[in-house]
Amino acid sequence: MRKLLAILATALFLISATAQASGGGGGGGPSPYAKLETLTVNLQGLTQYLQVNMVLKVAKPEIAESIKGWNPVIRHELILLLSSQTGEELATLAGKQKVMGLIKAAVNKVLKLDAKDGVTDVLFESFVIQ
Repeated sequence: MRKLLAILATALFLISATAQASGGGGGGGPSPYAKLETLTVNLQGLTQYLQVNMVLKVAKPEIAESIKGWNPVIRHELILLLSSQTGEELATLAGKQKVMGLIKAAVNKVLKLDAKDGVTDVLFESFVIQ
C-alpha cells in the first residue's frame, strides 16, 4: 500500500511540475505574447505586396492587454511603416531584422514605453512577398 501511495504521489508531482512548466495551472497567468491580426500592405512601388503574421513578445503580460486596446493605432503605424519598404529590402535576412527593430520601436512609441518595458521582440509567423 505504501508503494502505491508513493507511486501516486510521484505521479501527481510530475503532472503538477509539467503543468507549471508549460504555463498551465492557476499560477501561470496571461501570456507574455501579443498576436496581431494579419497585415497585408502594398510595398513601395505598388508592384508587390507583403502579407505578414506576427507575434509581439512583451516584457509583462499586462502589455499584451494594452496592445489590444491600442490595436487600431498600432495597425495604422505598422501599415505606414511596412508600406514604405521595398520587396528587395525585405527579401534579405538583414532587411527582415531591420524591419523587426522598426516594428518594435513603432509599437513601443504608441505604447509610450521603451524596449525594456514594452515590446522586447517581434516574431514572424508568416512573411510573404508577392
